[in-house]
Amino acid sequence: MFTIECPKSIKTLCSALLLAALLAATPAIAKDSSSDDFDANGDGKVTFEEVMKRLEPSVRAAFDSMDHNKDGVLSDKDFDDMRKGMKELQQWLDDLLDPFLPEEKPERVEV
Repeated sequence: MFTIECPKSIKTLCSALLLAALLAATPAIAKDSSSDDFDANGDGKVTFEEVMKRLEPSVRAAFDSMDHNKDGVLSDKDFDDMRKGMKELQQWLDDLLDPFLPEEKPERVEV
């Protein structure tokens, strides 16, 4: 496990970025992988560096897809675009699932 240090104001954004990276990396992990696939030097141990080497192409693809002007840097605009996309995705999911979710009843408060 690892930790990403983020100021509170961008904690959600860091979580979204990490989620995007993990989702992008899923194909690299899911292709009938075993620990042998990650153990680059064959010593029977999988290090963080070996995992990152295996996931790098997928993470690079996720980074590149967020870098809209292709300058190799994630700018404030890139993050704003990603934030907007995450909100649109959330709204799409809400709309998709809404017919299947039970109606929330107002909470009864006694005074």
